[in-house]
Amino acid sequence: MNRGIGTVRTKYGMLSGIERNGITEFRGVPYAKPPVGELRWRAPQKPDGWEGVRVCDTYGTVPPQLPGQCAYEAIRNSTQSEDCLYLNIWTPAQSADERLPVLFWIHGGAFLGGMSQDSLYEGSPMASRGVIVVTINYRLGVLGFLAHPELSAENKHGVSGNYGLLDQMAALRWLRENIAAFGGDPNRITVDGQSAGGMSVCSLLASPLTSGLIAGGIIQSGGPAKGRERSLKDCEAFGEQFMKAAGCSSIEELRKVDADTLIRLRVGDLRMPFSPCIDGYVLTMPAYEAFTTGHIAKVPVMFGCNTEEGRFLMAGGTYEEKIAAIREQLGEDFEEFAKLYPLDENTIDRSILESGRDAGFANLRRVARIMEKVHPAPVYQYFFAQPMEKADGTYLGVTHSAELYYGFDNLQEIGRCNLGPELWEPKLSHEAYELGHTMCSYWAEFAKKGDPNKPGLPYWPAYALENDCHMYLKGGEVVARATTDPERIDFIDRWVKKQG
Repeated sequence: MNRGIGTVRTKYGMLSGIERNGITEFRGVPYAKPPVGELRWRAPQKPDGWEGVRVCDTYGTVPPQLPGQCAYEAIRNSTQSEDCLYLNIWTPAQSADERLPVLFWIHGGAFLGGMSQDSLYEGSPMASRGVIVVTINYRLGVLGFLAHPELSAENKHGVSGNYGLLDQMAALRWLRENIAAFGGDPNRITVDGQSAGGMSVCSLLASPLTSGLIAGGIIQSGGPAKGRERSLKDCEAFGEQFMKAAGCSSIEELRKVDADTLIRLRVGDLRMPFSPCIDGYVLTMPAYEAFTTGHIAKVPVMFGCNTEEGRFLMAGGTYEEKIAAIREQLGEDFEEFAKLYPLDENTIDRSILESGRDAGFANLRRVARIMEKVHPAPVYQYFFAQPMEKADGTYLGVTHSAELYYGFDNLQEIGRCNLGPELWEPKLSHEAYELGHTMCSYWAEFAKKGDPNKPGLPYWPAYALENDCHMYLKGGEVVARATTDPERIDFIDRWVKKQG
């Protein structure tokens, strides 16, 4: 009978967890000192040690955030605090000498919301496949990504912002030091994240500060895209606006403002006001440039997106207003677009949706094609197509975040967390459950060896220009295939290239 790993000894002290069916979960493990007081807007510091056995049966507090970003149900039931730098571990190991692979999960939420202990990310199904799962909290929003000239001046590297990324790196280093005690292999840590978490994975793979810490990367709906990151100078200027709006004249004053006041303050109209910046230290170039010039960690990469989550055209209002907006955005390419995407009154909305689907896919295919030439390790691309549907038949679509339930094989959480404030009953088929089992197995195999394949699973080829293949993931239809709409994808590629 599996008994769990029992009490473990880390470099900071001893820990005990919760054992269920041979998997031991350690909740709320501190990986850094609380970033409070004078440590607000500073790089994370190593945690203090402790005497005796620390009982890890309670999740750590959640980073300060407003409701509505994600993890709705979980946030309603969680305490928020700046003292938030904790991680959770699910290990199937029975002893410290097993050297199991590790999946390091970074949640999404536009760098403004989210939490590691959302039940959607419960790690037991993945752990049952022989992988240690780690989920982390990191600083968010203004507390995690504020840049300001004063902060840069007090930093020995002359930079500021990117504190949330530094938190993620601190957690990776903590694992490097301690995961062997949980039966893990410190040389086999795969970083995985979705949305802002996926963008974080891009940054971690591109940062010179993570050299030697990462064995592979999985990027879910947050792949490298042009024009995403801002410069340190631009972020510092925004920070000056923020300080003025807060009624403060110095960082010393701003450090004394309570967190709730800070996260409620809105400045400007940026969709993601706080996010990683190119500071020359943590990040030396945009993720898209790093991925397409061979300046990321030389490790296997898996990335993908969902079929109904993206936008290519920003067009709303009446039919005439939509046509005018599309014509304005596309200019001389409008007529070619209209031949590929019908724009009559009955089809325009569907064409807008499909162009968004194709743009998301095209961006990743473009990156994969370039990486084949400049990146020495395999790249695997997926396209997730399993729709969300309520028990009453209401179609919700293949939304942003929909793949998460399947990658973690936690379909019981659909309708109960993450995607909205209201709970609802899903319609799930046998094929949907099988898709969850398959995807979780793909993710586990990738964490084990940088290759998602194993006997019994549909074969997933690495991307190569000669086959142009991605893995199409849908209940009852898990298949490697080439692009099904090459004319549309090629049009979007040409249009994006013209934009520079």
